[in-house]
Formats: sequence, C-alpha cells, structure tokens
Amino acid sequence: MGLAGVLAVACATTAEEPQPGGGQEPEGVPQVQELAEGDGTHEVRYETFVDTSRRTGGEPNRNLPTDIYVPGGDGPFPLVVHAHGFDGSSAKFSKLLGAWADAGYVVVAPNFPLTNDGVAEDAKDLGDYLNQPADVAFVLDRVLEMAEPGGDLDGLVSAGHIGLSGLSLGGATAYPSLFHPCCADDRYRSGIVMSALELPFEPGEYDYRGARPFPVLAFAGTSDDAIPYELQQSIIAGLPGPTWSVTLVGGEHATPFENPDSAFDGLVAASTVDFWDMTLRGDESAQERLEADSAVEGLSTLEINP
Repeated sequence: MGLAGVLAVACATTAEEPQPGGGQEPEGVPQVQELAEGDGTHEVRYETFVDTSRRTGGEPNRNLPTDIYVPGGDGPFPLVVHAHGFDGSSAKFSKLLGAWADAGYVVVAPNFPLTNDGVAEDAKDLGDYLNQPADVAFVLDRVLEMAEPGGDLDGLVSAGHIGLSGLSLGGATAYPSLFHPCCADDRYRSGIVMSALELPFEPGEYDYRGARPFPVLAFAGTSDDAIPYELQQSIIAGLPGPTWSVTLVGGEHATPFENPDSAFDGLVAASTVDFWDMTLRGDESAQERLEADSAVEGLSTLEINP
C-alpha cells in the first residue's frame, strides 16, 4: 500500500469498527467526513473525570483533571488527545494546544495523578506511567460520552477522526496506546510524539513491524539532555510508517513544545497542524505544507519513511 493509500485508510470512518476501552463508538456521535473548520477562536473548558475502578497509590480512585479546548463555530471537529510529560501539566501546553483548537480541533489534555507538576515531590511516582494509557482511554471514553446527543459536546466531535500526541513520558504513554498489545486503541488514526521514549509494559512486547501502517509525526532535539537523541531515533526508525521524523537542530527536551518562547515555536505549531490536517481531515494539500513547514534551514531537518 502506498503512502496515499495509508493516509486514506487513516482518515476513513468505519462506524462498525470495534473500539477498545469503549466498545462500539457511542451512538449519536457524528460519523461524517464533512468536518467543520472552526472560526479561528477557541474556549477552554475544565472537567475532572474520576475513574472509580482503579486506585492511585493509597487513594481509591484516579482523578483526572482535564482541559478541553473547543473551537469556535459549529462542529463536528476532529479530536486530539494530548499527554504531558513527567512533572508536566496540561497548562504548560496552552499555546500549542490553543493553536490546534484555533485550527479546528477539539483538544483534550488530562493531568495524570502522580506525574503532574502539582503533585508533592515526595508523592510523584514515575512508575505510575504504567497506568497512564488506561487514563487516556478512560478520558477519551468520557469525552465521547459528552459528545452524545444532549451532552456538553453534542455535535462538536467526530469520533472517527481522533489523534493522540504526547511529550516525553506522555510520549511513552502514546507509544503503547498506539503499538503495544497491552493497550493499543484503534480509535486513533494518527499520532505525534515529542522527545519521547519507549518504556516496558505487560503483557507482550511492542510490535511495530507487525503493526498496521500508521502515520506518526516524531520530533527529536539534538540537545535533548533528558532522552538522548540517538535513543529517540532508534525507536522512530522502527515505526511501521508512514513516519515524518523531524530533527530539531539544537532543540532541547521540552521548550520547543511547551509555553516558554523558543526558536522552534512556529515550525512546531505549523507542522503539527499540517499533520493533523493531513491525517485527520484528509487534506490533500497538507502533506506539501508539512514538508515545507517542518524543514526550516538552520533549525530542522525532515526524514520521511513511507
């Protein structure tokens, strides 16, 4: 299957396809390929989703405060779920996620119970990453319920056009949600990983070569002092493709993606919107824009694995 065919499959809507974590897609959620573009504005809503079926350390539940960016105008819009990194938060990405919402994407950004920056230092638990793919699936289930008739997001979400992104430990949450038998969720049509690493999950192993073709946009900075650039590239090279691998020359671990000003802000915002347009909207001109916006002389290079 060629690149065009893979992208066509990624953008296709299949109402009969079973959905991990949520059974069939919720009845009443728009299953249409005619997607709204929004009016260039957005609002942010705040929800706290509580999973009573799983514990957080000594607590009986998992509380997941979540930012929901909603484009202005009538939907339905594609949906993107974003996962923050260790000692991160949804708030650290308000500029980038706002840019996605202004471009016509509902964006959902949960805060994980034991790895966000609001947790006391002696309570943070890196090992809780094992629970984060299930957190993401739970939040997605709840948001799709909100998109059912009569819900707070009624008419605003197209459940057949969903992407997943993550930075650092959030990328380590995205990889299994896309490619590991423990928790792969085929509701996602494409993914973006930023300064990401792969961590072990059970049962089974990552199966990139046996995976279906799946579009991924991957960013790695050559000055990343948290996750070595070479390690990131070794993971990216194993993805099933098509993969757009962007090297940020001199890019650090988090600053190209989080709110503090960075020389990479423009190219990251533009190329990520291009990628979502290409893979979630089926915009035939977006691939050309992606290739131009992600390869900026002196700042970045692009390698494509079809």
